[in-house]
Amino acid sequence: MPPILDDLVREHIDNRNIPVNVGTDPGWLFPGSQPGHHLVTEVFRRDLKAIGIKPHESRKAAMFHLAGTIPAPILAGLLGTTDKNAATWAELAARGWSSYIHDRFES
Repeated sequence: MPPILDDLVREHIDNRNIPVNVGTDPGWLFPGSQPGHHLVTEVFRRDLKAIGIKPHESRKAAMFHLAGTIPAPILAGLLGTTDKNAATWAELAARGWSSYIHDRFES
């Protein structure tokens, strides 16, 4: 077998368990194994847990911080959640935004 072909065959054997259809779409921050699709949530969660990051707790901490920093209606629009859910997070963060509109027009 010619050396160049030998190298290609060896490379193929070494990489045959790696999926060849890994997405290369530059539009995704985390491309998945299917072209044109993002990384599956469970795979992403598993990978984060493997390196010691607890996604559920991190998400709750981020929501708590955001709810204490920005008004609930803006939080709801930003994250695509309901106003009621955003207001609940604001209450948990001990940040009442009920006077936000009034305060905004006063300044």
